[in-house]
Amino acid sequence: MDALSSPRTEPLEYAVDRDPRLRGRLLRQFDRGVTTLRDLLADRYGEEGLDATVAEARAEYEAVIVRLPWIGGSANPRSFNLYGSAVWLALWRVLEPRGLTLDEARGLFCEMFTAYWSRYPRVLARLYGRVRMGPANQKKVSRLAIASQQRTNPNDYVSRFVPGEPGRFDYGIDFVECAIIKFLRAEGAEELAPVLCELDWPLTELIGIELMRTTTLAEGGERCDFRFRRPGASDVGIPRASLAALFAHGLVGWAACAALMGGLLATVSLTTALTAHAVGAPIIFAAVTAHLFLRSGARPPIIVATIFTAIVITLDALIVAWLIQRSFEMFSSVLGTWLPFALIFVSTFVTGSLLWRRQAITPSAS
Repeated sequence: MDALSSPRTEPLEYAVDRDPRLRGRLLRQFDRGVTTLRDLLADRYGEEGLDATVAEARAEYEAVIVRLPWIGGSANPRSFNLYGSAVWLALWRVLEPRGLTLDEARGLFCEMFTAYWSRYPRVLARLYGRVRMGPANQKKVSRLAIASQQRTNPNDYVSRFVPGEPGRFDYGIDFVECAIIKFLRAEGAEELAPVLCELDWPLTELIGIELMRTTTLAEGGERCDFRFRRPGASDVGIPRASLAALFAHGLVGWAACAALMGGLLATVSLTTALTAHAVGAPIIFAAVTAHLFLRSGARPPIIVATIFTAIVITLDALIVAWLIQRSFEMFSSVLGTWLPFALIFVSTFVTGSLLWRRQAITPSAS
């Protein structure tokens, strides 16, 4: 049974009942949005009667939002997608009697959507896109997908997380049930669902993400197969290490090198200790880099090498030179300081590059 032919499901709870302030927030957002979109409506329908059209749309929206189902509120980030669908439903019900067709609605709604979100600075939109593509958000999407498969709320989305495939996409989401389709069906307006699916394209373009999709529930498919990638990135589909993991590995590498140096100074001569440390430090960081790439995910090797080396230099200056030795004389030694720094950078970069290339050509399971 496809999504559009499923039986109607009454909401377990309405969103405005669970969150009494939601109605006011949504109406204020509608008023701010319409101010931005009035020019587009005026171009199509003229200034005469525009105020009446806007007032009618607002009244329809106010009537619709009280029937929005509760799917978790702010605890479920997809609630806001569902709430947004009520805006388009209200506009459709007001503009269809004025001659708007579904084909025309696709173009008009996309134009309105782009105009509304283009009010915000481009840099903020792109920053949001980077967050969306980051490892932390991917983990969040994965957890949300697992929770949705319990189907505790029949009006909610149900999804599956799809790990990235090197060279193809960073990650994906398969929606097998859609809250918006369920809501539109309950409202007797499921014909609008394919139109709202088109809004995904201007959204991803605005935030700097490339979307690939071949089928949707709204068009009778078995799923909506979203696949996302960062345009022009060299690490598409390769699991990315979080910044926390990156800095934690750098700290572990520095601590291991410090422990090695301390043990050597207690057992051998200074020259021997410095030589052994210069050999051991890059080996330690090669192992740390391998662990990072194989267990936590990858980052561009040049970035990993730069950050690891910067961590070592900073901690050596603050802890070893300033706090312990009370002197920065160690930075005058090539063998004891600058050679290990250089070898750590080279070792990290070479190890990371080898593993980066390996991950880029090894397909992931989807």
